[in-house]
Amino acid sequence: MLGLAAMILCAGLWLFHKIASAPAATLDRGVTLVKEVGQQASTVAKGFQRQTVREEFLSSSIKLTGFTRLQVATLDEHETFRRKESNSLAWGLISLPAIVVQADVPVEYGYYLDLNGTWDFAQADGSVTAYPPPIQPSTPAADVSRLTFYTLEGHVWQDDKAVRERLQGTLTPALRARATEHIPLVREIARRQVQLFVEKWLADTFSDGHQFQVKVLFPEERPPQATTETPAPAAKPTP
Repeated sequence: MLGLAAMILCAGLWLFHKIASAPAATLDRGVTLVKEVGQQASTVAKGFQRQTVREEFLSSSIKLTGFTRLQVATLDEHETFRRKESNSLAWGLISLPAIVVQADVPVEYGYYLDLNGTWDFAQADGSVTAYPPPIQPSTPAADVSRLTFYTLEGHVWQDDKAVRERLQGTLTPALRARATEHIPLVREIARRQVQLFVEKWLADTFSDGHQFQVKVLFPEERPPQATTETPAPAAKPTP
């Protein structure tokens, strides 16, 4: 043990003698190297702790189209669609249980009138009856992020994935059909919007336009004799 302690002491004295006798420039370089190594280690440590998030939103303009439409109503609905498929084996002799799949999705329907369509007006006493073009649905906007599928009937050994895919493939035409079916739900609010639009147009176009009461009748409500009434005014409303 004394011999080992003597060897360690001699090694320490030798190292101290070498450092003490080394030139100052060498010592400076050693200190600088230690500092650089310390800074790099600190940078690396920060790099491991740093989080960088990058989001990119890319778009490509394909076509820009202008519309001459008067937006008159918006309807928010939660739509449900179901598809039922029944299969059989052995040329129809063995019936398999039916598979029923359901899809739920929130949809926003928009409705408009074509300003370039046929607008007729009839004046009688102190009122003006407006006959605008028919209400038309815009392309339904389905919230696909909240689209959910459910299997209501079926068995674990039956493949319901294909049935879901076929149901999803029919959603677009089904939503367009629903948009047309919902027109009666928005007719009255659309009537009110057209009334306000025509009242403003009359007041801005004619000096006595604000004195007339406006009534709005859509094409399906227009009586046959309305075409023989005296039209006034003849101009078409502009947005």
